[in-house]
Amino acid sequence: MTIGDMKRIDGRPIPDNRQEIRAFLTVRNDMLRLASTLRHYRQLGVGRFFVLDTGSTDGTLELLATAPDIHAFSVPAGPAGGGDGVARINALLDAYGVGSWTLTVGAGELFIYPHYEQLELPLFCRYLDYLGAQAVGCLLLDMYSAGPIRDTVYQSGAPLLKTCPYFDAAPYRMERTESPPYFEIHGGMRERVFCQGKTTGDQAPGLSRVPLVKWRVGMEFFQGTRSLSAAVIANVLTVLLRFEFLGDFHERVRTESALGELFDDMGMHRAYRDLLRDNESVSLFSDKSVQFENSAQLVQLGLMTTTKAYEESVRLTAAARAAQPA
Repeated sequence: MTIGDMKRIDGRPIPDNRQEIRAFLTVRNDMLRLASTLRHYRQLGVGRFFVLDTGSTDGTLELLATAPDIHAFSVPAGPAGGGDGVARINALLDAYGVGSWTLTVGAGELFIYPHYEQLELPLFCRYLDYLGAQAVGCLLLDMYSAGPIRDTVYQSGAPLLKTCPYFDAAPYRMERTESPPYFEIHGGMRERVFCQGKTTGDQAPGLSRVPLVKWRVGMEFFQGTRSLSAAVIANVLTVLLRFEFLGDFHERVRTESALGELFDDMGMHRAYRDLLRDNESVSLFSDKSVQFENSAQLVQLGLMTTTKAYEESVRLTAAARAAQPA
């Protein structure tokens, strides 16, 4: 089966189950991060994955082909970022996501929300349905280690947070926009290290995303998941933990330079390349670095937000579970 230029490589049936949380990913040579990412989403309650491979040569495609909850699609290696990449993901969402809550993320991105440690994603989405929300805004939070990037050794399948437990707690600034999620976030480590007071184009790199969407006909992503066509956005702010800065980062920047596929905009890719050219031993750790603890910590720091109604919903869910017989 093909959708546009995407060839499906598995033959497993896809049920018409709109209660199922479905994740959509674009990957290439992502074996290092993929096992941990898939485990995180399976534990949250994602029921099925739709993965677009854009020319892997490291065994990623073979891994995808054997997993029973993954439906894999492939396109030849080439520039899948920018408009073409977004168009392909939009096409997959239109084919397999309509009517379902969908997560559109990268192979090294872990979506979390207030109380994700206790409340499964299907229950979080049930609360969003109760609100009448169609999508959730999100802060992209870059995670890193305490040492130089090139020395950040990671073993595939290990918890990503054990290798890269740090993030910038501040500063971040929010600006209002006209399209969902109706705000743009700037700042953090990405601006501190890779821009150093400069911007990549007309503005500093944006950190807002809309990864969780109840997909419907007519929806479209723009600029990756930074913008979405009109949608009702929930009044909670979630977080996308991004684990780009492992020991393979230097090589990924070098080998993907002509394609610009792995990064969410070419301006940032140029900033990565320029900084590594000037300082091969760069470390991201600083006096602004904080070690990740849990979702409550992010709420306290103002990087994730909740509401009284949501907190009450979580409390009632916990009470109902505690009342169930063992």
